Amino acid sequence: MREREHETPHGETPYSPTSLLRALTADPYGVDTLRKDEHPAAEAAPPDNRIMRGVTLLLALALGFAVAVSVLDLRHEAGAQDSPRDLLEQEVLETRTEAEQLEQRQAELEGQIADAQGVILDSTDAGASDQLVSYERAGGGVALSGPGTVLELEDSAPLPSSPGGGAGTVNRVTDGDLQIAVNGLWAAGAEAVAINGQRITATTAIRTAGSAVLVDFRPLSPPYRITALGSSEQLRTSVLKAETGDYLTEISTRYGIRMSWEDGEELTVPARAVGTLREASVLDDETQGAPDTPPTPSSTQPSTAGSGAEEETP
Repeated sequence: MREREHETPHGETPYSPTSLLRALTADPYGVDTLRKDEHPAAEAAPPDNRIMRGVTLLLALALGFAVAVSVLDLRHEAGAQDSPRDLLEQEVLETRTEAEQLEQRQAELEGQIADAQGVILDSTDAGASDQLVSYERAGGGVALSGPGTVLELEDSAPLPSSPGGGAGTVNRVTDGDLQIAVNGLWAAGAEAVAINGQRITATTAIRTAGSAVLVDFRPLSPPYRITALGSSEQLRTSVLKAETGDYLTEISTRYGIRMSWEDGEELTVPARAVGTLREASVLDDETQGAPDTPPTPSSTQPSTAGSGAEEETP
């Protein structure tokens, strides 16, 4: 048995558990250092040669490859199946498709109702159906097509910012801008007006909520395409010569609002949204024959706030 040639100040071996704690408070100059051949684990250490280095390198590469494959598999599964963004986008697409199908079905049912209504009116009064169509045309209840012009208003491009800063400010089209433009087109003689597919009538509300512009409580996004039916040259010339033209020119030059005109021969404005039929009943003979008691309408139509086109009517 080999004798211990080097001991700590308290008699422990250099690698005993208590010697480590005592060495923290002992004088470091009073402890002899160990030589390499006296290390307790020197005989158990593996040999340091090329073969062992190669084996260690191969094991490290295999372990890294296994870890990389596992991470990629986890990311792929999480991105393809469990991503909240992908699930939300899929739900939005499905809801949009379902809404389009319901709108198409609604249009078909409204056409059937209109045909049945025309048959009933013609059976009671020969000119009642044509009179109703003229009223609906004046009130925006039917879609119209014909020549006209399209006034497009779009938010400004990002304005220059200070050096080193982010994107500049963007001046946006407001509900007041759209109200003035619509009123100008009515005053110029437009027969029908629509903004991004939303029909404008005397009771249409053009308002803003946050950063979104609402037309009859439907949010629209820029660019705002204002379609007006009528003589394109007359509409454009009349608007630009009036106060509306001065206002549009000012917001374009001062705030960078982009404005453009586009004429067309086959423009279409849709019909306005009609009220929802809640309840209907057949009138008896006595009620139909009473001249002083007008029938009470059994359909309700949502009311709207004042609009930007309230001073001008088609």
